[in-house]
Amino acid sequence: MPLESSRRRFLQHCLSVSTAALLPPFALADLASPTQVTVAQGVLQGQQQADGTRSWKGVPFARPPVGKLRFKAPQPLQAWYAPLKAEAYGPWAVQQPYPPVLQDKPKGEEDCLYLNVWAPASPAVHVRPVLVWLHGGAFVLGSGGDPRFDGSDYARRGDLIFVTVNYRMGGFGYLGVHAEPGAANLGLQDQVAALRWVRDNISAFGGDPHNVTVMGESAGAMSIGCLLGVPAAKGLFARAIIQSGGARPLFQADEAAQVLHQVLQAGGVDAAQLQQMPVAELNNLFIKVAEQSNTPLLGGEAYHPAVDGSLLPVHPLEALHPVPTLIGHCRDESGLFVAGKAVNLLEGLPARVRAKVGEATWAQVEQTYQQSTGAEGDWQRELFSDIFVGVPALRLADRLAAAGAPVWAYRFDYANAGPYGPCHGSDIPYTFGLGQPGKGRGSFTAAEQRLSEQMRDSFIAFAHTGSPQTAALPTWPRHEPQALAYLRFDTPVSVASDYLGAARRALWETVPIAAL
Repeated sequence: MPLESSRRRFLQHCLSVSTAALLPPFALADLASPTQVTVAQGVLQGQQQADGTRSWKGVPFARPPVGKLRFKAPQPLQAWYAPLKAEAYGPWAVQQPYPPVLQDKPKGEEDCLYLNVWAPASPAVHVRPVLVWLHGGAFVLGSGGDPRFDGSDYARRGDLIFVTVNYRMGGFGYLGVHAEPGAANLGLQDQVAALRWVRDNISAFGGDPHNVTVMGESAGAMSIGCLLGVPAAKGLFARAIIQSGGARPLFQADEAAQVLHQVLQAGGVDAAQLQQMPVAELNNLFIKVAEQSNTPLLGGEAYHPAVDGSLLPVHPLEALHPVPTLIGHCRDESGLFVAGKAVNLLEGLPARVRAKVGEATWAQVEQTYQQSTGAEGDWQRELFSDIFVGVPALRLADRLAAAGAPVWAYRFDYANAGPYGPCHGSDIPYTFGLGQPGKGRGSFTAAEQRLSEQMRDSFIAFAHTGSPQTAALPTWPRHEPQALAYLRFDTPVSVASDYLGAARRALWETVPIAAL
């Protein structure tokens, strides 16, 4: 969106020609209704949903990162003096294309730092737990305003407050254009800013700022894996639900500098010119670099967090905040990327690990997977899945448990979850009760509906009590590095042990954490 339009939207947040503009925010509290709340910056006017729940959409949590604020840390909001209408989602962050199976074309705007809140139909005398959802999308696409992440069901079914968040992505969020501390992790900084907003304001919606569970899938889950090692995020959430993620992908500081150099070289520009380029032209430059990302440096993932020595001082696994955590992944993570012909990632990620571990170790890796893969399997797909999520998830679970955190592990195994089986992202419709992909709500079979309810109820229970155990599930043991028990979300649900296998675990124990 043009800069002028972005400024105009922000001014609409702050100004009004109504007489209410003459009143300070606290004076507007007398106007309160079940859909009107007062936050630190002023009054928000939400709406009642068809199902009875209440929502506040398109709520700004930081100033628009446009103009001079491009590539800068999120800045605090100014107050507004008339009720701010919060009835429509804010703009998505600037998007980059990915395989057609995921997205047809890019969209979005730089003015993107908005969140959305859902609450049960009426205020309660008790405070409610809070679930904050961080969306996925390979750190280059997606939005908390995606209708698939509507929080009404969780608010109604779970008697809790549900929040979804936007954050900057691609080169806008993870390039490190400036020398300021944390500049290579602006997307993570946005997430921290949103969590601070939740801490400071969620009580106005009936939420408990001391009982916040952060929950995410794919890049959202990987972000949480990083936030568990971000000092600025400590205390902003009490629990974590990690779906298809771990403490990866991460550049080292020198690698992040090399990525910036590649972008500048590809565009024939300097950092100051990046600051001034029109958004579409700049995004096309970021896309150009990403299209050539199947290299050992980029690993098919051109833009993502970095161990920068400031916001993320060291690798998260070396300095975890040990909060209760529920962590899982899908049985065949690779299926989506194979179907979508995501060649850069399928080739680049193994190439990156190979370069990190060296040829001798990589030969052992290939041999181990060839020997441990069953006749019906594909050892290269299984290797990709384990590098992408399986091993990082296990490492994170092990480290959290060793630090004293209660941890529960699961795997999504339902073979008919979608056209590509139990692959990356196939659990999202079950997480939100959506029905089969492309078929809408109500398209679950009875068994699938029950599976979805079992998943949602376990997440809700975890947000309320710190344990995912429900009466509908078999006894779900905690994750222990020796026992390695996990819950299989399938029809029926069951308990199993050691999804990786002894030979593969022994192999990866010899590989440094930074290699993945």
